[in-house]
Amino acid sequence: MKAIKIYLSILCMFTLTWVVSSCNEFLEEKPLDAKSSNQFWQSEADALSAVNALYFGGVPYLHNTDVDGGWTPKATMWNGVFSGLFVDKRKDRTFTTASEGMTLNVASFDGIAMKYWHEFYKGISRANFVIANVPTMTDVLDAATIKNYVAQAKFFRAYGYFYLVKEFGDVPYVEEPYTSTDGMFKERVAAATVYQKIEADLLEAIDGLADKAFYDNGCYVTKSTAQTLLAVVYLQWAGQPINGGNTCYTKAAGMAENVINGGKHALEQANGSSDDLSSAFNVIKTTKTSNEIIYAKEYNYTSYNVGNSYACRSIGTDAFQWGIFKPAGDVLYNAYLPCDMLLESYDPADIRGHEKQFFFKEYNDFTLNTVGNWAWFDEAALIAGHDGDNNMPTFRYSEVLLIAAEGYARTGDDSKARGYLNQVRKRAGVADEATATGDDLVKIILTERLHEFPLEFKVWDDIRRTRLYPEADGKNSGTLKWTPLASATIQNKPEGQTKVGAIPEWALLWPLPLTEMQSNPSLTPQNPSWN
Repeated sequence: MKAIKIYLSILCMFTLTWVVSSCNEFLEEKPLDAKSSNQFWQSEADALSAVNALYFGGVPYLHNTDVDGGWTPKATMWNGVFSGLFVDKRKDRTFTTASEGMTLNVASFDGIAMKYWHEFYKGISRANFVIANVPTMTDVLDAATIKNYVAQAKFFRAYGYFYLVKEFGDVPYVEEPYTSTDGMFKERVAAATVYQKIEADLLEAIDGLADKAFYDNGCYVTKSTAQTLLAVVYLQWAGQPINGGNTCYTKAAGMAENVINGGKHALEQANGSSDDLSSAFNVIKTTKTSNEIIYAKEYNYTSYNVGNSYACRSIGTDAFQWGIFKPAGDVLYNAYLPCDMLLESYDPADIRGHEKQFFFKEYNDFTLNTVGNWAWFDEAALIAGHDGDNNMPTFRYSEVLLIAAEGYARTGDDSKARGYLNQVRKRAGVADEATATGDDLVKIILTERLHEFPLEFKVWDDIRRTRLYPEADGKNSGTLKWTPLASATIQNKPEGQTKVGAIPEWALLWPLPLTEMQSNPSLTPQNPSWN
């Protein structure tokens, strides 16, 4: 595994990324072991350091990013909290207050917008340095290594731009490393053009990455990782606001099938999960060998003191009364509690809705006042009072199956779509879907995505691309109604209350950060309706 030697790599990379960073701390830190740019790119170790640094910034770092400091939702959670489907129980920061009250002004959302913008462009900058410099290192790297390193960088550059275009729409596209401030301020590029560039990067990355399973490849991205991201990209591209339509749905299904036919990944307990602590969902959570995982954010507190801090967000403050847990910072708080509507939508037979699969109410002889997130719960870490060791899944094989299912459902091959859908349902203990077609089948697949990934931050992208919002369809029915956003009953606006049409479509894109707009007048105008 890359492990935490990577942090030394990042120190070296500070000197290469300071220009695009809007964070003053980068300018203030002067690590003694950092190399100047004309000293870097000289050895195998330099190249590997630069590649390793890709995994500790940009999109993967959303798992570590917050805003306002202290006990707040991580960046991975912001969109889910805004959707109302998840609740930040502490409610002591600007973003939570604004999202529950739908105070849609730039001032309320500027903090998260800046965090997103900075992190994505930081990751892109690191990738651009690798893409530009590694091919010149022919005296110390062989051709295969150069190809692989550039492929990893193109994967992460595409990853960064995919998140930028989802969050902000039209954005500046930078594909060369900055070595001075000359030409730094660029105009926004149309989102459709950015998608085309993402596609090109990922197609090249697929050709250069190792054809192995993620954990077999030391947790470096693989051919399957790039194929999965491209399938996700096509799915998002197909829907709104770009409306790539059937062409993109066909590509999404085809790319997902490339992963399926590649044979490197599979469902845990594909023929039906057990319903205990040895279930597929607990194996995925606790082990670092599962071939269901196509990409995950790595953590290892025990060996490297770089831990997963989701654990203290997995359980409410009432657990303090038990006198068992001593989380880092002496705080327990559920910053991403699924709403009752979602929790109550699981079929009674659905293993994913059962105790200690994704969620839980009981711990030993204690009962929680509110549901906890079992998928994040780490008993040893909470008892010892530090972060945990569990990795956080980003792409799983079950998502690949559901992308293939949706792609085929959208383009008229209902039988094939149901076949892929039912593989996921079978593992969860849910009866096969035998008859649904067309839009009805698509909505069943959307429900399956939410039931399969409730704590993996997928639903906001589904709302964005479909302009549909999930509503209750009977308690424990196993189904949800997907209603046009403009007329949908939105959860928790504010907490415990619903409000019809609370989220306007224009709010599906965040405002551009004010400091970036002030620095770069070419970014104007602001995204529509943000005042």
